[in-house]
Amino acid sequence: MVRTSNSYLLLCICSKNLPMDDLSRFYIFTGKGGVGKSTLSLSFSKYLKNQNKNVKLVFFKTSKLDEGSLQYNVLLKEANELGVQVLDLDLLECAQGYIARKLNSKTIASWIIKTPFFKSLINMIPGFNYVIYLGQILTMLEDDPSLVLVLDSPSSGHALTMLQATTNFSEIFKSGAIFDDTKLMLSRMRQENFVKINVITIPTTLSLQEARELKQQINQDFQYKIDICCNFTLKDYANEELPEFLKKKIANEVEAIGQNQAELSVTINLVLTEDNTSLIKELVPSMKSLV
Repeated sequence: MVRTSNSYLLLCICSKNLPMDDLSRFYIFTGKGGVGKSTLSLSFSKYLKNQNKNVKLVFFKTSKLDEGSLQYNVLLKEANELGVQVLDLDLLECAQGYIARKLNSKTIASWIIKTPFFKSLINMIPGFNYVIYLGQILTMLEDDPSLVLVLDSPSSGHALTMLQATTNFSEIFKSGAIFDDTKLMLSRMRQENFVKINVITIPTTLSLQEARELKQQINQDFQYKIDICCNFTLKDYANEELPEFLKKKIANEVEAIGQNQAELSVTINLVLTEDNTSLIKELVPSMKSLV
């Protein structure tokens, strides 16, 4: 596991080109809870590692994904078994790095983030935490031109807030350090082939419609490359001898996928394995379609 306490949030972003074949620098996996985005983001990271890419899987530490939680330990265990580096971003550590850079003092930054005012500020301003996280990610990518980051994002609404927050802040603050920094962040994010978003869904009409709406909402403000990936599909088993309830389920899936085919980029079959690590390995070859 990689720690980030000494890294910085933002950095002046220059216009140098960072060619990496057809690969984007920053992949975001998002979608509703339970659609398999954590499994797919880990499988995708493993795929990139197999292609000899310098890749790290990123997630934001929360009460559900903090040290000691079962989900946290399972994620680290699976990533370790697959040889994938994991970067767990802590909000206060990211904020401290940013303040330290601005004030040129780690000591003062350490004191500021411990004050009740600063902690309240993060909670009071919608999206401020995501601006801090996103700034940390962009700083790391700028520091290491070979690095590719794969974000196992919080659920759809949080991912949308994260993408919108930087634009909102640049509009709220018409001048000053935050305005300058958010403008630099937007400039970086909008570079061609820099960001790729994979919206993960499941083969139901409601879930596919929600994925389409999320894509439309993101595209209102941005022009990122976005693919909708339908996970856990059974449609390729339609000709198998199956119980009636499974046949009905498959028929419903085929109908839902057909209705959304124009917006759907990738479908991934349900894979049955004894454990999640084996599942991730089984999925790795199909991850090329998410590049």
